[in-house]
Amino acid sequence: MYSIKEFGEVDSLRVTVLMEDYAGYESDYWGSHGIALLLDVKAGNTSKRILMDVGQSFEALLHNMELADVEPASIEMIFLSHCHYDHTLALADVLGKINKEIPVVGHPEVFRKNFALDPVLKDIGSGSKNTPERLETLGAQLAFIKEPFPLMEGVLSTGEVERVTDFEGKGIGTYNLEGGKLVPDSLVDDMSIIVNLKGKGLFVVTGCSHAGIVNILEHSKKITGINKIFGVIGGLHLVKADDEVIAKTMDRLERLNPSVLIPGHCTGQKAQYRLWERFGDRYRAMHSGSVFEF
Repeated sequence: MYSIKEFGEVDSLRVTVLMEDYAGYESDYWGSHGIALLLDVKAGNTSKRILMDVGQSFEALLHNMELADVEPASIEMIFLSHCHYDHTLALADVLGKINKEIPVVGHPEVFRKNFALDPVLKDIGSGSKNTPERLETLGAQLAFIKEPFPLMEGVLSTGEVERVTDFEGKGIGTYNLEGGKLVPDSLVDDMSIIVNLKGKGLFVVTGCSHAGIVNILEHSKKITGINKIFGVIGGLHLVKADDEVIAKTMDRLERLNPSVLIPGHCTGQKAQYRLWERFGDRYRAMHSGSVFEF
């Protein structure tokens, strides 16, 4: 377990939403099912530009990067939250545009074969062109690590998230291909980024929160030794959750008392409305092109 001394602190964080399901009202940005969050982090004399997920549409991502004045070559690291296509499919194209060697960080199972049966068999993984071998030829320095580990001072991967609640992290009906068989998938590869904002607390960046957002936040507190959750941005995967699960999630989030909640992507309209209703000014809407600075 990392201590606060080893973890460090971040002076500032800027999050640019390069891809999200919603384009925004009267916006030139494009929406596409998925997420891509650009983190500009500064800690002392060190700064780093990290891309959390890449979405599924390279065309849409590149369009939005141009509007946001983000040069692909400026990206210094890519972090993959989990295997699903709406977070990973554009990876090879993005690496080709970056055109240099950079770390690509994820769980050891992030490029596994993953399928849904909804209503017929469908590959929902990272796609055939995103093989580790091909990605390495495009400059990916692949780092597959399932334990919590630092990305830079004050920025940490959650690693695999411990599942402790009784209403989260039970899978979404997807399957892995193992030994010629389809095996129920528990999405152990779901990982998030923790940023320790100086004087504020932990800011957690999620992809889909398949492990459960409450599990993720409690896990973040446990591995850092920091109890204050300052904020969350990303998908909370409540889009198909029933009223009971949404209510339990709201109650636990209220106990965690974040100052900022920025849900999007797979959170779902019902859950987003209830988050706004419960948290008021602490709730912020996100869409492609949104920028948040802390």
